[in-house]
Order: sequence, then structure tokens, then C-alpha cells
Amino acid sequence: MATGQLHRNQEKRRILQIAHQVSATIGNDFFRAMAKHLARELEADHVLVGEFCAGRTERIAILASMAGGDSEHIECPLEGTASAQIATGKAVLCRSVAQHRFPADRALATLKAQAFVGIPLMTSAGGVCGVLMAVYRKPAATLSVAKSLLEVFAPRAAAELERKQENDRLRESEQRYQAFVMLNADAMWRIELEQPIPIDLPEEEQIQQIYRYGYLAECNDAMARQYGLERASQLTGWRVSELSPLTTEGVREAIIQGIRSGYHSTVELSPVDEEGNRRHILRTQWGIVEQGMLQRIWGTTRDVTELKSIERELDASERQMSDLLETLNLLVVMMREDGAIVFCNKHFYQLTGWTAAETKDRIWFELMLLPEDRKLARAAFQAANLQTGAPTHYESALLGPKGECWRVAWDSTCVRDAEQKIVMSANVGRDISEFKMLEAQFRQAQELESLGRLAGGVAHDFNNLLTVITGYSSVLLEKKSPDDPAYPVLCEIRRTAEKGASLTRSLLAFSRRQAPRPEPVDLTALIAVDEPLLLRLLNENIHLVTNLQPSLNFVQADPGQIRQVLFNLVVNARDAMPHGGILTIATSSDGSNVQLVISDTGVGMTEDVRRHLFRPFFRTDEECTAAGLGMATTYRIIRQNGGQIEVDSSPGGGARFRIQLPALP
Repeated sequence: MATGQLHRNQEKRRILQIAHQVSATIGNDFFRAMAKHLARELEADHVLVGEFCAGRTERIAILASMAGGDSEHIECPLEGTASAQIATGKAVLCRSVAQHRFPADRALATLKAQAFVGIPLMTSAGGVCGVLMAVYRKPAATLSVAKSLLEVFAPRAAAELERKQENDRLRESEQRYQAFVMLNADAMWRIELEQPIPIDLPEEEQIQQIYRYGYLAECNDAMARQYGLERASQLTGWRVSELSPLTTEGVREAIIQGIRSGYHSTVELSPVDEEGNRRHILRTQWGIVEQGMLQRIWGTTRDVTELKSIERELDASERQMSDLLETLNLLVVMMREDGAIVFCNKHFYQLTGWTAAETKDRIWFELMLLPEDRKLARAAFQAANLQTGAPTHYESALLGPKGECWRVAWDSTCVRDAEQKIVMSANVGRDISEFKMLEAQFRQAQELESLGRLAGGVAHDFNNLLTVITGYSSVLLEKKSPDDPAYPVLCEIRRTAEKGASLTRSLLAFSRRQAPRPEPVDLTALIAVDEPLLLRLLNENIHLVTNLQPSLNFVQADPGQIRQVLFNLVVNARDAMPHGGILTIATSSDGSNVQLVISDTGVGMTEDVRRHLFRPFFRTDEECTAAGLGMATTYRIIRQNGGQIEVDSSPGGGARFRIQLPALP
């Protein structure tokens, strides 16, 4: 009995001695002093104080681990450690093989622990905030005394740990305040009210009371600089009426918007500064409302004047670019990477007849290109996206909404953003349809020229032979009577020779070997005179209609050549109407030109036939026995007389030949 009392007295003396030694310390000094003295009294190799840390992974941080003046600082994941079991709120004792029992515990491994006793540090709210542990490097026969002594100091250690954590939170809060408020580039402020304002008052009354009771209680240096000051302390205390007078443009409207939004709004103000420059301010404000009463207003203010200036410059640049694209007499098409159309300029829509609604977001290659051009266009499109230098050039047909077709030369390049990523493709095109037509006409003229020289030489020699045949056959016919058996034969010889002479004249006209004899010609009168002959060329099931303008201006041409053109076109129309139809011949004058139009309701022709129609020896019917010079000769005669000939036709839609010749003054 007496021995037990002695032990209890000794334990009390040790506790009082340790308490006296650590009573004057706080914070980490307290943890180190307590661990040092407890380690000595418990003859432990280490006494450590650990703090549980929350986060993505729960951890334990050893705040103090003392043994004879040595200190170990360890931090490791909580999972799998002895401290994880202590975190449940219960003491944990291990008399041996501690590292084998807790292999994941880095603290025990670092301290080479074989035995330990750990006590949870409980918060005032009943939670666990840390651990107090005595560690031994050799197995321990008993840990009850150590457990008792640790339990005595655990409440003080827990209270000190709670105080430390509160101080840490305050320090972090102050750091956040410094980082997010005081050092923020945006103006940040707090308006306090000398008395709360009911938010159910009329708007004007709320505004009056805000200006009557409101003052700046807190702000950062950024806000002071907006008012031409250096430090926040120079601005603190200003009344709301001084900070933002109601007479300033847009202020009243901004406050009303804030009231209507429940004091949570973002508005843009455009005040004029002392130097007469307009500023642009973006203000965000939110009020603290409790039980229907506005207590205070927090807010931020950002000067976006420079940003607005940049936006205006960008807008002006975009407008200039847009105006340039719209006024260019070129085709402009902007596409995304997938070929979807984003923009087409005015000239594009005017030329093609497409509308913005019809082209927006449509795939360019499928909508406006011929199948045979799509592969080339896609290759050029991809090439433009791969290179950063000169644009890629290609040509393609451009289709209109009604099937019209233009030939266009394109230059394609890619548009990149600031990070050099491709945002779209820019394609600028030039309508080369007329150029291509002139180019084709030039090639055709070259073909006609070379063929003309050949045909002229042959025709000249052939004409000499036909002259002899015609002459001798005529002499023989004069010496024969119609009853003579040889008479019909001689007639056929002469008729055949005359046909050959007609072909020769066509060849000579084609080759220009036969000199034309131009004179003033009235097309209306010439057609009226030749109408009976034209009727003889037509089948009975073809109806001839003439629409001839009286008092037509004269043209300077060879009448024989004009007749040849007329006959060639009439025969061509007849052959195009094997089952009958209507042939219309019309003349007109616009002052500077005389126009001859010959149209039929025949079978029409394909685009390929129309392109080759005026080539020498070209025939639309393989079974036709004609030489194929009629349309080529027609073309040559019209061009020789300074005129133009155009053809409009489609399969099943007949054909319309339009000839224009310069009128005589």
C-alpha cells in the first residue's frame, strides 16, 4: 500500500516537473520541449508529435520528434500507418515488431521502431487533429506507464495543436488577402453603411440612402491609383458621393441595375476623367443582404480603356478588311478546314447568283465544283494548309445555282491564328471565262489558218480541173440532142462538176483565196429576196417564220458571202429538225450593230458539240456525207467582216445563232 502511494507521488512529481519545464513555451517550441522531456522521463528513444493534414491525399506531418536533443522532421501519407489507426480516436500500443506490423509507416522505419504507444490528440469539437507517440528501438515488456503519462499531456498538446492550426489558417487568410486583394491589379473595395438599408424601398430611396450612409471602408492600392492617389489609406473613408457622383454619366443607371439584380451585377461605365479623356470601367458589385436589409457592398473595378481601344482598332481593321474584300472585283471564298463555306464576298454573289443563306456552312467542293475538278481542288486546298509561303494556284469550273458555269483561276492560302494554328482557308478567284473563250477562239483561228492554206491550194488546183470538165461537157451537150443516149450522161457529168465547183468555192472562201467584194448590204432586203430559195431548202414539215425589221441599217459585206452564211445556217437548222418544227429568221438594229438571229426548235446540241461546232470538218452526225466546212466557213465569213457569232443551245431545246455585224454610219 505504501509502495503504491510512493509510485503515485513520484509520477505526480515527474508530471509537475515536465509541466513546469514546458509551461513557458508555445507553438513548435512547446512541442519540442514536451517531446524532449517526455522522452527522458519515459526512457523512450523518441517522442513525437504528429499533425494530420487534409488534402488530395491525407498525410501526417511530424512537428517534433525528440530524443536527447535530436529532432526528426518526417511527412508521409497517412494510409497504412500506425497513426491511421490512432486517427480513429483510440490509443494504439505495440510492444514489438512494429515495422513488421506497419510496413508502410515511413516514420516507424526512419526511427527504427520496434515498440511504440500512440495517443490521439482530440480537438475541442471531438475530432482528432494529431497524435502523441513514444517510440522504442527495442521491444518493451510493458507500455502502461508510458500510455498514462502521454494521456496526461495529450489535452495540452491537442489544445496547442488547435491553436497552431488556427494561427496557420489566419496566416493563410492574410496571405490570400494580400495576394487576391491588396496586390490585385483590379480595384477591390468594400462600402459600409452607417445604417442598413431595406431593399424593399423604392429604387430612388435606396439610391438616396446609399449615398447618405455609404462610405469606403476598405480598398486596395489599385483603386487608389484609379483616383490619382498612391495608397489605399489615402482613399479610405471617402463618401460614396465623392467616389461616384450621381452626375457622372451612367452611374445612376448602373446602381438601378444593381438594385434590380438583387445587388449582384456587372456594369460598364464610361466616365470622363479630369483631362477630358473618356475611360471605360467594368464594375462588378455584390451586396450583403441579411433579413431584407443591405448591410454592405463588396465590389471590383477594372479599367478596360486600353482593352476597349484595342477592340476598336481590331474592329476598324476587320471593317477595313471586310470593305476591301467586298469591293474587290474578285471572287473571295473563306472556308473552314473541312471545306465548309464561312464567307463569300458581294462580287461572288453578284456573279454567280448564289445567296448567303444557300452557301453558309455548305461544303464548297460538293456544292460548286464539277466532279472532275474536286480532286484537284482538294489537293490544292490541302497543299495550301501545309505550306506557309506563296498561295497555291489552280483552276476549276464554278457552278451557279441554276447550273451556270464559269471558269475561275484560284489562289488558295491558309489563315492562321496567333499560335499558328489554321483557322480557315482563304480563296481568291478571277473569272477567266472570257479569257478562256478568247484563247479557244485564238486556237481555232490558228487551226483555221493552217487548214485554210491547205484547203486553198487543193481547191485552186481542183477548180482548174473542174473548169476543164465543165467546159468540155457543155461543148459536148451543145452538139447532142436531148434524144441522144449520151445526153443524160453528159448532163450528169456537168451537174457533178458544178457540185464540185460549189465545194471548191466553199474551200476558197474558207481559205480566203477568193477575194470578197464588200458593198453596202441591207440584210432585211437580202433575206426577203432569198426567202423563196430558203423555202426550197426546207422540208414540208418545217414552218419558216420571218421577223424582219424594216429600214434596217446597212452593213459592209459581200452579198454572196452573206447568202452563203444564211444558207449554211438554214441547212443546219433543217438537219436538226428531221421530224419538223419552226425555223425563225429575225433582223434588228441597235444603232451601232445589225443583228441576225436564226433559231430552230430542233434536237439542240450538247456543250461538247457547241464548243467544237465551228471547227473545220467537224460533223455532228457520223453518217453525214457533208464535208464539215459549212459552219467553219460561216464563222470565217462573219469574223472576216468584223462581226461576232454566238450559239445558245441545249439537248432537246433547239438552237439559236446570233450574228452581229457593224452597221454603216
